[in-house]
Amino acid sequence: MKEKIVNSIVKAVKNYKETQSKGELLVLIKEYSKLGLYEEMARYIGEFLKEGGDIPALIVIADNFPLEIRDFFKETEDEEKIDEEFDADSFLEMGELLWEIGSPEEARDNYIKAFKYYNIQGKSDSAEGVLSTLRERYPGDPEISDFKLKDIKSELLSKIRVLGGMPSRDEIDLRYALGKKMHEADLLIEAEENYRKILELKENHKVRRYLVALLKDKNDFEEALDCARGLEEADRVEEYYSLAESFKDRGDEGKANYLYREIYEINPEYKDVRGLLGIPVREEKGERVKEGISEFKEEARVGSVLKSGIEKDFDEKEEKKIVFL
Repeated sequence: MKEKIVNSIVKAVKNYKETQSKGELLVLIKEYSKLGLYEEMARYIGEFLKEGGDIPALIVIADNFPLEIRDFFKETEDEEKIDEEFDADSFLEMGELLWEIGSPEEARDNYIKAFKYYNIQGKSDSAEGVLSTLRERYPGDPEISDFKLKDIKSELLSKIRVLGGMPSRDEIDLRYALGKKMHEADLLIEAEENYRKILELKENHKVRRYLVALLKDKNDFEEALDCARGLEEADRVEEYYSLAESFKDRGDEGKANYLYREIYEINPEYKDVRGLLGIPVREEKGERVKEGISEFKEEARVGSVLKSGIEKDFDEKEEKKIVFL
């Protein structure tokens, strides 16, 4: 089930990037709400409303929206309940027709219904136009003078922004699946967002290597290096070596050599890093042995000289004693 939703999201993201369709936005909003990833749900609702989408279309797909949002929709509808099955456009059209044939009271009722329906749909421009007509044609009407435009879209977005996510463990698993699928689909921006969100929740998660790979795919080698510093030693050495090769390929020998030295400090025997740094194999150990032998010989020579001096001095003293006797 979740795999199907993940695949649907990946497909909808690709389609939306290509078509900028409000229909694909609705798919994204619906599928993200099913996973409980409200951050993305809120973002795409914002884009949907910005592109001219209206509240009724959201109400249709609101089954998996947070309870606070569903209650908000219900309260808004109940506040301005319209029993008839006509939509706002039909009420407005009927109002205009009745006004033209000389039935102002019947026209008024239809204008009011059109205004209220536009208002709860979040169609501010249409609602404002109808309200202007009402005030112009029915000046002094106490009911009409009390009408106010609602900013339903802003209220909705405000409520969505304060919503929390779902438990971290579930969110990590979902974002891991999403990130990998999006990475495979070359949706690098969306994949990176999921990888980074996982690392916010669990710093040592294995997804760090995927993020390093993604950043290399973007040729963002400096950022990849910063990310690789958080890896375990064995993985860090591998990524450092790969990044050193990338820096070398683009002519940055200094950064490549810096990484080779970093690798050497961790594991001197890793691949050919010793040779790349100009340190011949085994030379270092050989020099140490030679130095040790030289030091030993020098100590032996000094000891021999001292011993010779002591023995000479002793012999001279003994000789003087003999002469004295």
